[in-house]
Amino acid sequence: MSQTLHQIYEVYIRATPEKIWRAITDPAMTKQYFYESAVQSDWKVGSPLNRLRADGSHMLEGEVLEFDPPRKLVHTFISSEPEQANQDPPSRVTWEIAQMGEVCKLTLTHEHYNGESETYKGTLTGWNPVLSGLKTLVETGAPLQISWPEEAEV
Repeated sequence: MSQTLHQIYEVYIRATPEKIWRAITDPAMTKQYFYESAVQSDWKVGSPLNRLRADGSHMLEGEVLEFDPPRKLVHTFISSEPEQANQDPPSRVTWEIAQMGEVCKLTLTHEHYNGESETYKGTLTGWNPVLSGLKTLVETGAPLQISWPEEAEV
């Protein structure tokens, strides 16, 4: 049996829980920080949660497991990327918002039940730009522009 691995991220955001919650659940906002993908769900427990690219293709799929606005969202996470799709079992993502005076702590926990899977490896560096982008968008109203370094030619 594989070991469960946990990725835990904490971000402090100068905003209300409601504003952060909207950034997590509003497709117009997620497109600005989550790799240009729009979240799609009716936000009922048991319902699908998908992240769609601009061309309508699925980037991620999942199921809503818990929905407690504006404090907690739990959902499964299944990559639609060819190297990961249908190979890795669903993992679990928990978004928790805790108000701390004028700021909120957003904690994201990603639980991988199949050890160092391809999904695990992909999310090791994938969550940092998402959370940094969410923080910047919520605090400034403008998306974070990241210029990725060009890959060296072999």
